[in-house]
Amino acid sequence: MKRKVLVSLVALLGIGLHAGEPAVPEAGFAPTAEVAAPAGEPAAIKDGYALLNSLLTLFENLLLEKKPAPGEEKVTKGGLALVDERLSQLGIDSKAALEAGLIDKIFFHRFRRLLMHYKLIITPVVRGDLLKDLFARAFDDFTWSVTYERWAWEDKDGIAKMAAAVEEEFVQLMIYLDTRQKRDELKKKIGMRMLPPPPPPPGKKKSEVKKPE
Repeated sequence: MKRKVLVSLVALLGIGLHAGEPAVPEAGFAPTAEVAAPAGEPAAIKDGYALLNSLLTLFENLLLEKKPAPGEEKVTKGGLALVDERLSQLGIDSKAALEAGLIDKIFFHRFRRLLMHYKLIITPVVRGDLLKDLFARAFDDFTWSVTYERWAWEDKDGIAKMAAAVEEEFVQLMIYLDTRQKRDELKKKIGMRMLPPPPPPPGKKKSEVKKPE
């Protein structure tokens, strides 16, 4: 029951973030997720903004999961099965974006961690499951690394902590993309001040100094 509430809350969180200010600014990067590739050509590679937008809309337009009638093959996926398929595709898309140079390694690994977190959320865990402690450690590690809040199954506010951590990670990744140029400038300034100045070149030895003719 708690997992169903958690999935619903994270879904609503994504819809709420997506319904607010657009993740892609009006100027700057183009929303590649909105650009369809011509027929017969491979799909356009998504940049960081498009990847985040796709993850925010993960739970949109889901079909109801229906059991096929006896002897009937299952044609379409729905519910969490479709969410799982979308997560797998985003994993492929993020790797393609990294290889194309549209995102850096920092964004790539943080985005992949968010994908794995969603994967754990939609994966059923039954009471007494041998993997329950493994899931708990993963959820606790995620919330602690993002919001410095400890998480446990028995926490009354565990769902709120989880949602807050997911929201914060989305915000941080969006800010990371928005400030790329500024961060490059700061790195140059900080790098010059962070290390001591290089020593002066060694002077010539007396024996090497030429005497005037």
